[in-house]
Amino acid sequence: MEKLGVPADMFENVKKATIPFNGSLSGNKFAIKFEFMGKTQESTFTLGVEGEEHDSTVGRKRKVTYTMEGDYLVTTYPDHDGSGTPMRVSRHLVDDDTIQIDVTVGGLEGWITSKRC
Repeated sequence: MEKLGVPADMFENVKKATIPFNGSLSGNKFAIKFEFMGKTQESTFTLGVEGEEHDSTVGRKRKVTYTMEGDYLVTTYPDHDGSGTPMRVSRHLVDDDTIQIDVTVGGLEGWITSKRC
């Protein structure tokens, strides 16, 4: 979690969190809304165009690009932590209730499988 920029004292909260997430894609516009630790974040992006989002977990803005690669929604942060470390997040719907999320941060790779609540 340190590589993701999550402070150590927040790690347990992140592990236990249920994060309501809504995303929609219309043409080349991607809209996202989620709630984390009592804060709601909403953003709209154009696929393939670099934008900026505010990461409320660490309190800073960062550049981001959303793209579609086949049926994967890919999020790329060229400098997600402020020290030049790139991050790539790839999301894929496995079925109606399951999403597979693959994360690469610097040289580390991991994954998360989430189920609909």
